[in-house]
Amino acid sequence: MHPTLALLLLLASAAIATPLLDAQQPLNGTHYSRPALLVQDSGDGLSIDADADADATAPDACPIDTISCKGTGVNPCCSPRNGLLVLSMQWDTRWGPSNAFTVHGLWPDTCTGKQLPANGCDPSRSYSNISGIIQDADPSLFADMTTYWPSNKGNNDWFWTHEWVKHGTCVSTLDPSCYGGGGIDEYTPKRDVLDYFRKILELRETYDLFKALAASGIVPTEPEAGRLPKNTYTLKEFKKAIFDSWGVEPNVRCIGRRLQEVLLWFKVRGRDNYYPVEPWGRDSCNLISYQRKSTV
Repeated sequence: MHPTLALLLLLASAAIATPLLDAQQPLNGTHYSRPALLVQDSGDGLSIDADADADATAPDACPIDTISCKGTGVNPCCSPRNGLLVLSMQWDTRWGPSNAFTVHGLWPDTCTGKQLPANGCDPSRSYSNISGIIQDADPSLFADMTTYWPSNKGNNDWFWTHEWVKHGTCVSTLDPSCYGGGGIDEYTPKRDVLDYFRKILELRETYDLFKALAASGIVPTEPEAGRLPKNTYTLKEFKKAIFDSWGVEPNVRCIGRRLQEVLLWFKVRGRDNYYPVEPWGRDSCNLISYQRKSTV
């Protein structure tokens, strides 16, 4: 055989044997991030960690056009210090309304996409009994969380407490010292907790994944007994449906083919005006089994 032909055949066989990355590899961490900044978020004067040492004290006023992860010397009461955030919404056929994704959490990352400490950012606010705090202060919020943020292990208090301690304490604009200035009401005990969970449920309602997918003809399907579901969707179809609704793509995670969760990425204008940005994570799906829930 001609040496050149042999080399070409060798290269071709190596390419076929090379596994696909990202979409087919299982994910073992909470979420993955890419280090590069988004093109739409780059610009003059960018200093992604410039506010790391700024004091979290209530200002007289906060500019409404501040964008997280931009600018220098920004007061972390006016713009989240950890200004890249991930909203994770789950699809578990055993939990939540049949026409809604349920919340997993809202997770602040550093502006370079790094995860924050597993034990949170403020030990002084590592409250326990988050369920009781919410139920006593705002029964309506408690009811909504019970519906749209259930634990798939049946222990809502543990789940919500974990999410608050690990992630809620890392939202710098919710530090108690940030209240009472810039047009924000005075701090009352545990108001930071209530504001955190209210914002997340607001985002869940605004970015209604079930409706966005249904608008593109993507609806849950019935599985056939002992076999794969009748219908599966492609990752491309899922991403396009979300893009058509909000102008950005999500990250999609599966266990095997079964849909597990959808991640939307955000930055923040001002103190708490969240807006979606392009994804910084990886997908773990190729074909997606989006199965109908057994709940009402």
